[in-house]
Amino acid sequence: MRKVFYLSLTLLLACLLIDCKDKTANFSPGPGDPRITGTWRLVERYFSKDSIKSILTVNLNVRHDTILVTVGGQTVWKDTTITKLDTIFVRRDTSFYKTQLYPAVPPQTLTFGADGQVSSNGNEMTYYRSIKNFRVDATYPDSLFVNFFISTNGATIPVPQRLVVQQDMLMLLSNCNQLQPCYSKFVRVK
Repeated sequence: MRKVFYLSLTLLLACLLIDCKDKTANFSPGPGDPRITGTWRLVERYFSKDSIKSILTVNLNVRHDTILVTVGGQTVWKDTTITKLDTIFVRRDTSFYKTQLYPAVPPQTLTFGADGQVSSNGNEMTYYRSIKNFRVDATYPDSLFVNFFISTNGATIPVPQRLVVQQDMLMLLSNCNQLQPCYSKFVRVK
């Protein structure tokens, strides 16, 4: 009787483990926008080049004092100079903005699929490697936004980015400068 119980329990657990599958469907953002569907090659970027330097600063502190000294039984006023060196590391922000142009070879591309999938190719496209889906959001009356979806730890998080499409040119804009936004400029691959 005991053997039958353990055998039944083992078979039940085996059936449960076999049936245990990831039944969550892949995230689907819906159909892609025909204005950006296709492959785009990176031609230009304007971005912030971050840099912080530590600079060694030496401060010389000089103090003049007058002290009372007894020399040979006689009291004498004597001036002294005390010198102290302070070394301090000062951090300076040396960030600047840079425009980088990209040649056609090797191609740096983003491909927007008609099914809402996005893929990247090239060494300069590492920012887009973790992004698998997109959806164009046209709810703002004066501009377009594209939501790039990052899936991590079981959650899918939208990352909005401004989008400008003009004929065969696509610009993805991000805020990095108050005077001029940073951008990545792409041209459509024929």
